[in-house]
Amino acid sequence: MQPTLLQTSALRRLHLPEAARKAWLRDALALTFPDPGDLTAWRAFVDASVELANRHLPADAAAALAGFFAPESPEDPEGLLIENLPVDPDPPKPPADGKRPASKTAVSESVIAGLIEGHAAIVSYINEKSGAPIHEITPVAGSEHTTSSAGRVPFACHTDAAFLAPRFSPRGLLLYGLRNEPRAHTAILPLDRILEAAPPSLVRSLEKPIFRHPSPSSFQVAAAVIAPIIWRDNQGLARIAVQTHAVQPVNEEAREAIAQLRALLDTLETERVVLGPGDALLFKNDRVLHGRDAFTGERWLQRAYFTDSLKPFQERTGAPCNAFVFDAAQLL
Repeated sequence: MQPTLLQTSALRRLHLPEAARKAWLRDALALTFPDPGDLTAWRAFVDASVELANRHLPADAAAALAGFFAPESPEDPEGLLIENLPVDPDPPKPPADGKRPASKTAVSESVIAGLIEGHAAIVSYINEKSGAPIHEITPVAGSEHTTSSAGRVPFACHTDAAFLAPRFSPRGLLLYGLRNEPRAHTAILPLDRILEAAPPSLVRSLEKPIFRHPSPSSFQVAAAVIAPIIWRDNQGLARIAVQTHAVQPVNEEAREAIAQLRALLDTLETERVVLGPGDALLFKNDRVLHGRDAFTGERWLQRAYFTDSLKPFQERTGAPCNAFVFDAAQLL
């Protein structure tokens, strides 16, 4: 489970002590995964999960997690890898339908919720995975050859939900390993490495609103927006949103820029992480691209999206203050 780290790593890596893992596992097994549609039950599960994370994370891991979610500085790692977290003792087979098995215990979901919700908020979309707060990322029967989270084929480095405006797209992702028999890699590539390698003319083109971003196949909504690929936030920090395999040009400059970007990405070395059972990888969706190799065999990750605040989502959609599932069509 050793990631191949470059000289300047985008990842900070931590390993949970075995005693802490066992104690956390024992307590998490006492929890039951709720119906996420019951917002009161979901909130109670989240609160209990946060309490377990606060109880069992060692001080250095807790500090690293808080630092990851804190306001960014250019010196901070863009990702965090925590190994040896609890996993379900006897998990079922990976779900071929892409849905959470009813027989599964709530261990991994509790750890995911505990890591995120003490610092941010899990967010999901009714148009993707039926609004599940935690997604099952495993090959789905009939979709194995699609370039998506349900496939087995290579998935070039990209960001998620690039068709949504920055305030309504996931601020970051957590990927959690449950099973990875082929030891397939997850690749991550920080935006800063792209900016360092890209010619200034390419960056200038990528900052123009000349790209068509379609909704991905995982979303059951037909939509597309015209927007840049790279932009700057209020502090001048560069951000990115792109499905590199699906973004479309609106003019010849955009066509050339997409071709140059794809060619550039092929030359850049990614950080490659094998997510085994109990490994959690967190990264910023608008600062880090991610992808995967092709694979065979059983591979099952879980994924959760998080955001700094749900308030903009709730205000746009008119959802109640405890809602965390939103209709992407209302966010366009």
